[in-house]
Amino acid sequence: MSVTTKEWVLETVAKLPTPEIGELKQYLEYLSWKSQKPKRTGQPKQVLEAINKSHDVTMEDAYALLQSIKEGEIPMRFDSPFDKLEEA
Repeated sequence: MSVTTKEWVLETVAKLPTPEIGELKQYLEYLSWKSQKPKRTGQPKQVLEAINKSHDVTMEDAYALLQSIKEGEIPMRFDSPFDKLEEA
């Protein structure tokens, strides 16, 4: 299937299980936040060409992407290394 429309994306996301939709939403929010950072490098013409290029994406590809995102997450640590020094 060729990814060319917003409707296709919405239909594909609607087929995902609820927890994975939440993960996808968090990742998209992260990408949105990251895109707001000012950047002075890159190749805008090449990026636009890649975005406008038609891609064949399957449900397996979508699941693999979500799994890769999940595996690549770095756990947040809220403990302080200084707490251990105070105990000693």
